[in-house]
Amino acid sequence: MKTNSFDSTTGLAKNAEIPDDIKDDIIKFEKNGFIGPIKLYEPEEAGEILRALRLANHDRSHILYDNNMNYDRHFDIPELSKHIMHPTIAKYLKAILGPDLLCWRSEWFAKFPGATGTEWHQVRDYSYTDGNPLIVPTETSWNAFIDLTVWTAFTPAKIETACMRFLPGSHYKYYYDEKKNVQTGRLGNYNHMETDTGFFGYDFSEFKVDPSWDPEGANPVDMELNAGECVIFTASCAHASHPNITDRETRFAISGRYVPTHVRVYPNLDSYNAHGETFNLENYATVLVSGEDRYEHNKIRTTNNRGVKF
Repeated sequence: MKTNSFDSTTGLAKNAEIPDDIKDDIIKFEKNGFIGPIKLYEPEEAGEILRALRLANHDRSHILYDNNMNYDRHFDIPELSKHIMHPTIAKYLKAILGPDLLCWRSEWFAKFPGATGTEWHQVRDYSYTDGNPLIVPTETSWNAFIDLTVWTAFTPAKIETACMRFLPGSHYKYYYDEKKNVQTGRLGNYNHMETDTGFFGYDFSEFKVDPSWDPEGANPVDMELNAGECVIFTASCAHASHPNITDRETRFAISGRYVPTHVRVYPNLDSYNAHGETFNLENYATVLVSGEDRYEHNKIRTTNNRGVKF
């Protein structure tokens, strides 16, 4: 079986082809753990997509999960089915992870006027949710580039409207241990719709390896984006957001999460619990964004729940 080869030091794919026009970006990404702003849409186009998303959100007839979290809406909203496959997204991810890519999750993040900021956090395998790892590599040991997030702003994301923040270089050291036995936010009676907390009811400071460590003293970078721009980052890079201090502006963003095809997604799980919700994986599948699947670890869907091709 032909497999990808990954650099033992950085975790970057050795077979990745890096276009000349983004070589500098990839060097910065390897150093910092994030890169942006990257333009995907004109602001007017982003606004049109946002209007379609807001209308589609009310139609839950084809939704994948029967709960209150907007995970994986690319399975029932055609605009998101198209968005996760955006050629510019694929171009950057292939330069980091190699040609064979899966999208394993999408979710959206709204910060309404007056909303608190998302606290600093750092994630490896998402086991903080209920103790089970949600992604497991098979071709390489754990490294900072197993799981990449593409976070796209569909409204302006400025400091005052809760833009994201990053700690450059933090992806090479774990400041948080998500395997600590922290129950805050995991309980079944937790309702994220009724809670005004920074990170879905979790207090991520309880996951700190060194309780005295202050991320605010680690030179955080504010990632301001225009509507239609994205930032790409590894979940291993410590990140957060500002609060939304405006009176009328809602910040709205969509994230897509991507892994190389050697990664097992939701291994041996029929469901999982996160943020007070249960996710039944019976109809779940990954989406092949680029290349081919030589491993066959994961179920792959080629159409969404409406029969629209990805």
